[in-house]
Amino acid sequence: MQTAAAASVAGRAATSPSPTPQSQPDVAQAGPSKDGIEAQGADLSVFLQSSFDASSYVSALLADVDTTFESKNKQHDSSTAKHLALPPSPTRRPSLSLPTLPTSSSSRTQQAQEDLDLSLAISRLNLAIEELDRSISTQVNANAPDLLRRTSNLARMQSGIGETQQGLKGLDEEVQRLRGRVHDPFVKVVALQRELRVVDGASELVRRTRGVVGLARRLEGQMEALFARKDAQEDVEDAVVGQVHGRDLSRAALLVAELTSLLDAERLLQNESEASLLDLKLVQDLVPTIDTARKTIIDYMEDMIVRGLRDLSPLMLGSALQTAFNMRMLPTLVQDLLNDLTEVVKERTASAFDLDALAHTLHLPLPSLDPPPAASYSTYRSGRRATDDDAAQHQHQHHQQTWCDSVWKRLEALIVVEMGAVCSKVYLLEKVLKLKSSDAGVNWLDAALEVLGDKPSYTFWLTLAQSMQRELAAACARSAWLAQLLSVGGGKGGDGYPRLVRLVHEFFGKISVYTDVQYSGVHQSAETVILFKSLGVLEKAYVDRNTARVAEVLAHAASPPGAGATRAVVGEDEAEAVVRSIANVLDATRFDALLSRAVVARCAGLVDEFATRIDGAASRDDWTSGGENGAATQAQAWNAGLVRFAYTLCQGLTSVAADQDTSIQPSPSTTAPAARTSTTTAATQLTTAAQTLLTATRTSLLHPLLTHLSSTLATTMAKMHVQLASQPRIKPERGVAIDATSGASAYASAVCDTVWRLGERVLPLYPLELRTALAGAVARRVVALFCLHASVVSLPSAAEEADRTRLRLATDMTEFEFALSQLVGDRPAAASAWVRGSDAEEWVGTAWMKTIRAFRRLVFLSLAEVEREVDEAKLELPRALVVLQLVSRTAALDAVLHEVVGAGRETGAAQGKAEFVQWMQDASKAQVLERLRSVLPIEGVDEQTQRIVARLLQP
Repeated sequence: MQTAAAASVAGRAATSPSPTPQSQPDVAQAGPSKDGIEAQGADLSVFLQSSFDASSYVSALLADVDTTFESKNKQHDSSTAKHLALPPSPTRRPSLSLPTLPTSSSSRTQQAQEDLDLSLAISRLNLAIEELDRSISTQVNANAPDLLRRTSNLARMQSGIGETQQGLKGLDEEVQRLRGRVHDPFVKVVALQRELRVVDGASELVRRTRGVVGLARRLEGQMEALFARKDAQEDVEDAVVGQVHGRDLSRAALLVAELTSLLDAERLLQNESEASLLDLKLVQDLVPTIDTARKTIIDYMEDMIVRGLRDLSPLMLGSALQTAFNMRMLPTLVQDLLNDLTEVVKERTASAFDLDALAHTLHLPLPSLDPPPAASYSTYRSGRRATDDDAAQHQHQHHQQTWCDSVWKRLEALIVVEMGAVCSKVYLLEKVLKLKSSDAGVNWLDAALEVLGDKPSYTFWLTLAQSMQRELAAACARSAWLAQLLSVGGGKGGDGYPRLVRLVHEFFGKISVYTDVQYSGVHQSAETVILFKSLGVLEKAYVDRNTARVAEVLAHAASPPGAGATRAVVGEDEAEAVVRSIANVLDATRFDALLSRAVVARCAGLVDEFATRIDGAASRDDWTSGGENGAATQAQAWNAGLVRFAYTLCQGLTSVAADQDTSIQPSPSTTAPAARTSTTTAATQLTTAAQTLLTATRTSLLHPLLTHLSSTLATTMAKMHVQLASQPRIKPERGVAIDATSGASAYASAVCDTVWRLGERVLPLYPLELRTALAGAVARRVVALFCLHASVVSLPSAAEEADRTRLRLATDMTEFEFALSQLVGDRPAAASAWVRGSDAEEWVGTAWMKTIRAFRRLVFLSLAEVEREVDEAKLELPRALVVLQLVSRTAALDAVLHEVVGAGRETGAAQGKAEFVQWMQDASKAQVLERLRSVLPIEGVDEQTQRIVARLLQP
């Protein structure tokens, strides 16, 4: 490309005229100026263009050279040119040119000179052409493949471009043809659509106008019919008027609702700057008429609602609510009605407990609990003290009685009259809403609940309860006299809280015709419970006042012992007084289920509290569980008194519970009795309290007594083994007699003395039923201890000594039998729940007399007789006792005891047997038999005994 550019520059230089001699020095001096550089860049930019065509450029260059030569020849022929500009040689500098010949020579010389110059120019031109030809050849040879490739590409592109141009030309023709067939009709259609929208808008506006005007005319006719019927039926019954008048009113309301919805939609369109009916003069004239009709309908509807609620007319109230539903304002109307009714409840309640207004009405100051002032000193000196005191007392009583009557009248008017009227209205409203439904099946009550949240009846009861609670708290906080009047009563002021409860019962009876509220001894509706909970402060004060005596006696009985202080012993009288107080309070509150339940809960709570404190009230000195000599100690008397008190109280509570269980609770709203229940809540609570007291008494008082007695008897009975093993003081000379042992053993005498002291000194302090139960428990424990110890008494190997030991055991058993018979007597066992059996009694059972006689018989039976009795199953004793008694006849007893419990070797025989007996008391019969099976047979036991023992130890 650089070679081609150089050739182009050379060609231009060869064809351009030569500069004049005057200009040559300037050109030589200028050299490579800025303009030359810019010209060279401009020459090169021609070849750099994307649209450069080499053939066209060469053709133009040749044409330019031809034109230049022709112009020069013309100038030479006309002799107007002063000199001939020769193209510079390619091999020489452009600044070297031939000088211009002077024009003052002769023509021949001039002609020769011109020929010479022409020859030189031609030669130079030939040289330049040759140089240019060489350059072109060089460039062509160097770029021939690329040029050929480009030429072929250009040829193909020219053919494609031609086809494309043909396609574009055809496309332009088709576009022009389609434009004529589509675009012009489209523009016309758009214009027509614009006109059609205007026509449709006008048509829609006319249609909406016709609908509004038609509804307005129907509304006008309906209102005229409404007024006409109203004037014609002024003397007709309200129910009929409500039915007919309400039907016309609901129709008019439906029309007003439709018109209102249409006009509201038009207002939205007007706000959005669209065509609206409100811009029409015709519709603007109808708007005041519609508003007037709406206001008239609302006034009539409100009047019908007031009359319907006043007369409790479901028909009229339903017509009014239908009108409200048609006007799409039912939820709002119901909410407003309910707000008005609840506001009436609040206002009436506040007015009833307004003590300042009542004092202003009575012209009397608010009473107080303070007594009337005493007479002055001057009155006392004048001798008129008694008369003035009586007059002041009478005036004070009259003052309080006036206030009492006024307060109760106000409460009766509030609860029975005013709240009864409001409650009936609320339930009538809810009933009508529940029964009515729209054409789409939507219940009116459900629609109203979307705004209300809760049912109207629940809102009424909650408002009434909250208002009563708030006003009662404020009034009682201001006046202690009013709090006492409404809670505990006193004087001629009524019964206090029961009188208030009866007023509430009367209120329930009045509203039972309109509501489904139930209040009886069997069932109390949730609404009634809410109302009574608001009176909880008065109820608590009344219950506390009427159970104060019960709390006082129980607190005294449960008082802990003081340091050396003497306490009055409580007993049956105090317990009977407590039971009478509880029964009287329950009888006084039997007319009300919730009040009776509160009294029962309070009494049961006091008894439970006493049961938890009875352990701390018991005396814990050394003589608590029985004295050794003389009369009963003070501690014994106190503990026995607590037992008598608790026993009598339990019996009384059980009796009161049975009375409550079988009683018939009358319903306050009707004269018919309520259903009889098998187990009432009061009976259950009282029975539970009695059972709790029984358990606490048995654990804290009776169980320690029997435990200490059992320990004493066990210690004394353990001396049997030493005393029976010792020789008697008097020996018979020959034979063996029944009295050869000189009476009972010392341990038996000690046990009998303990039993005698218990029966004569301690048990008489307890109730008769408990005395029998305690005596039976002691007898069973004595026999059990004796049989366990006697079964492990080692009989001597000598027959005479063994018989003597058996006789001494028989004598001791006779002594025990006589002493225990005197202790128990012939009374049947009773109050068994108060006395818990010990582990030792498991070996005896309840028939202790039968057990001791069977054991006496076993002691004197031979092995053959024992074997026969075992085979015939005639022995009425535990098998373990029989096995041990048989083993005691052999020399292997100590070995058996040692193998069973490891006792006897280190501590001695007597101590080991005592430990073995203690282990048998702690273990069960099955455990003892299992242990004996693992030990027996053992060395030292004869074959017959082993055979009998094996038979007895069979599972």
